[in-house]
This record gives sequence, C-alpha cells and structure tokens, in this order.
Amino acid sequence: MGAACAVEEQRLLTAHYLVLGADSVEVEALDGRSRQVSRIGLDHETGLAVLDLEGPPLPPLPLQRGLPIGPGLPVFLLTCADGSQRKGASGHVTHVGPFEAFWEYMLDAAIMTTVVNPGLAGAPLLDIEGRLLGVVSLGLAAPGRYSLAIPSELYLERRAVLTGDQDRERPGRAWIGFYPHASFDGGVAITGVVPGGPAEQAGLAAGDMLLSIEGVPVANLRELYGEIWKHHPGERIGFQTLRESAIRVTDVVAGDRYEFFR
Repeated sequence: MGAACAVEEQRLLTAHYLVLGADSVEVEALDGRSRQVSRIGLDHETGLAVLDLEGPPLPPLPLQRGLPIGPGLPVFLLTCADGSQRKGASGHVTHVGPFEAFWEYMLDAAIMTTVVNPGLAGAPLLDIEGRLLGVVSLGLAAPGRYSLAIPSELYLERRAVLTGDQDRERPGRAWIGFYPHASFDGGVAITGVVPGGPAEQAGLAAGDMLLSIEGVPVANLRELYGEIWKHHPGERIGFQTLRESAIRVTDVVAGDRYEFFR
C-alpha cells in the first residue's frame, strides 16, 4: 500500500518500488471513488513510477522546472495512513545532494528533510505555495534527515519515457542483481543477490568483498555504481572479490533490469 499524487488529470506519480512486480493496482482517490489503472510506467533510474487512470479526472498539483530547493526551505507532505485516514506533516529541507542505496540506485540531488512521514510512502512533498517538489520515497534514521524525496524535476526530465510517449533509451545501464553495502571505514560487501539475477548466475554471493570492477578499485557505492554503469546490458564485466582470504575474479554478464522485472 502506498500514496501517490496527481500530476495530470488522469495520471499519478509515486515511488516505483510500491508497484514493482504488481499484477494489478487499485487506486482510491480523495473523493472516495476507485479508478482503474490502465498502464504502469516504471523508471528504475529515478525510482519513480506513473499510473495512468481511467475514470473521472483528478485536479493535478502545480509542477514546474527550476524551483529553488535548498536548506531551510519550508515544506510539507500529505499522505494517508490507510485507505481512509489522511495525514500531513511539515518541516524544512536540510540538504539536497547525493544519495546511494544498496539496490543499485543512486541520485545526484535527493531532497532530505526534517519531515517525519506519518503515513505511507509515495506522498507528495510540497512547498508553501502547494507546488510539487518531490515524491517522498524513504524514511531515514539520520538526525535532521528524517525523510528523503525524489525530485519532481526528474519526472519532468523523464516524462516521455515514463509515460510511454518515447521508447526507453537503449542500450541502458548494466544491472548486476546484487545488494552491496559500504562500510564506514571503506570497502563494499555483498549482502545478498537477486535470485536468478546476473550476480547469482555468475557465482557472486553474500559475504564477498568487492575490490575492483574491471581493474578499477571501488571503495564506496558511488564509485561502484559509476564503474558498473559505464557498461550496458549484455556486456561482460570483471569483478575482483575477496572470499575467505582468497582473491577471485568473476565475470558477470550484465542484465537488463527492465526485462528482468517485466
């Protein structure tokens, strides 16, 4: 279950993991009326999803490019705790900057706020004029950074791809299908692999320490993803790892995340 916001009269924007792998999606609007979802568009790179609806139109939120977003900006979010209970919370932006996560995900300008989300993810983050700044994706445990929002600017940049008006660019990013975690003192360890994904098929496993990609040392997730994303689906990528005091080199044939999760 998650929240979403209307960006067009019959189109919702939300966090993509809320609908990833779903066979069907049910939508209930603030007017209490259900609407059928005719299409779901996913963007693994931004972490956004759009839902195209059938039925009565919804009032969309104001959405524009180039809004000034920086530390100290007052913001609020509107969400729901379940299908009927609506909730809101306010705070301010504390940081706009890089963010990396263990599911092969990275943003250059994630919005961090002091807002504690009182309900479901996927909710809109708004400025005091009610303009959409981002989609609340994650709750964080860092002081002063209690929620993370994906900038709505990314939706505007990727709208043609998300809505199906333009084919997704090819050949796309390489996808490995693993869960790397960076330690505070440097180094990246694999904590799990996606069943049936490229990493598992190649023999990478939880507990492996990642040393380098194609001979280039990697000490954190940003370096790791930067090297992986120089490659495309179908390419063979060499991973140097440490397992039980032995250094190994494993060639992984990169996958296409869109095809895998279709």
